[in-house]
Amino acid sequence: MAFMDGQDNGGDRDGSKGRAMALEGIFRPRSVAFAGVSGDSFNSGSMLMGAVVDSGFKGEVYPVHPRGGDVMGYKCYTNIKEIPGPVDHVVVCIPARYTRQLVEDCVAKGVKSIAFFTAGFSETGAEDGKKLEAELVSIAREGGVRLIGPNCMGIYCPSSGLAIQVGMPKESGPVGYVCQSGGNTVHGVAEANSRGVCFSKAVSYGNACDVNETDLFEYFTHDPETEIIAAYVEGIRQGERFVKALREATQAKPVIILKGGRTDAGAATAASHTGSLACSSSVWKGLIEQTGAIQVESLEEMTDCILPFLYMKPPKGLNTAIIGIGGGASVIAADDCYSAGLKVPSLPAEMREELKELTTEAGNIFNNPIDTQSFMVGVEEFSKTVRIVADWDGIDLLIVHIAHESLMMEMGMTRTFVNVAIDTLKKIGKPTAVALYGASSPKGWATIFEEQQQCMDAGFPVFYSVKTAANAISKYLRYHQSRNNHHE
Repeated sequence: MAFMDGQDNGGDRDGSKGRAMALEGIFRPRSVAFAGVSGDSFNSGSMLMGAVVDSGFKGEVYPVHPRGGDVMGYKCYTNIKEIPGPVDHVVVCIPARYTRQLVEDCVAKGVKSIAFFTAGFSETGAEDGKKLEAELVSIAREGGVRLIGPNCMGIYCPSSGLAIQVGMPKESGPVGYVCQSGGNTVHGVAEANSRGVCFSKAVSYGNACDVNETDLFEYFTHDPETEIIAAYVEGIRQGERFVKALREATQAKPVIILKGGRTDAGAATAASHTGSLACSSSVWKGLIEQTGAIQVESLEEMTDCILPFLYMKPPKGLNTAIIGIGGGASVIAADDCYSAGLKVPSLPAEMREELKELTTEAGNIFNNPIDTQSFMVGVEEFSKTVRIVADWDGIDLLIVHIAHESLMMEMGMTRTFVNVAIDTLKKIGKPTAVALYGASSPKGWATIFEEQQQCMDAGFPVFYSVKTAANAISKYLRYHQSRNNHHE
């Protein structure tokens, strides 16, 4: 495998499970020190400390700054060694030139892990930055300290109260997130959480000078709190070990992965962002195919692909029924499903006749997609339409799509559609996705978010288009088909 970097972070001496379990401590420190805080609310150290305090961290919190004093009501110590109690974890937000002494102090103090928000190391491409980073790694390893970063946001673990931004979700969930970028960690968690996804842990690991993507894949593979692994990676530190770790991860759990730096332009940006040297797109594609991971092209698609694993039982096949309003929207929906690899079978003639009896034939389509306005005749008629289609053995799953045009919203039609669909589909129990789309105003989006919550509470995944729903469901189905073929 032509993955580029060549740095070896410890080989495979202890085996992946042993290494993985050794990382557990970084997610559950008894105490955290923040080096580089100040009274300035826009100071990075103060913001990261504020995030942990806001998250309800139960351990000791120690601000550190040479001037001492008081920060957020906590006594501020002049250096790490001055702190009276034990310190498990340190978050570093000081200039790079001071970090060598800090790491030496952490070793002397018996610190177990350090997360470096501080940048200015190998990602700059400058020799002095590379040299300093290597020195920090050497000092830390000799002292038994694990380093996360540098140039990263660090660790988010809601169950232990670790956070990297004020207001992050406090509820734990089944998704573990490996993310090289700090911004993509914050945005990825927020994007997914807005659609009903909660996380066991997330790690922004930056330059990966010590703890790298392979370590984290191994950890999440064995972590009992994690059922799904999501990842954003730019470069790979240890090619052969990473391939082995990714293969083991996908055999144990779904792995949804976004690769940054797939193009020449992206690779150049990745090099200056985290110092990563990216592998070629063809090599990466081959790796994904070999291991059975699910590749996505954006953070939004990552969330899309997580949703079916959380909200849907696996459909038995590809046959899809599409129910919604609008002839043009139905045509596009059929194209989107077909393009994603789903099948859209025609309804039997007797079923079409049964549907016609519920409403007028004019303005409706009864041949999958079903463009129905039967709910304008009555709620019961619309419920019967959904029930007739959903009960048909010729389909394996449904996609219900609801356009949020101004008139429909003002008349309360979209809410009626959602309520009736949820009530009817819950009784049937066939795998279903809902697409809520078409909002062109703040009120429209507010309505979508309200209806989205209704659907999520009822156990249905929500997408913002039929296209994204079809794409995510298709990848979900292919994952399960691959797993079934593997076990046969």
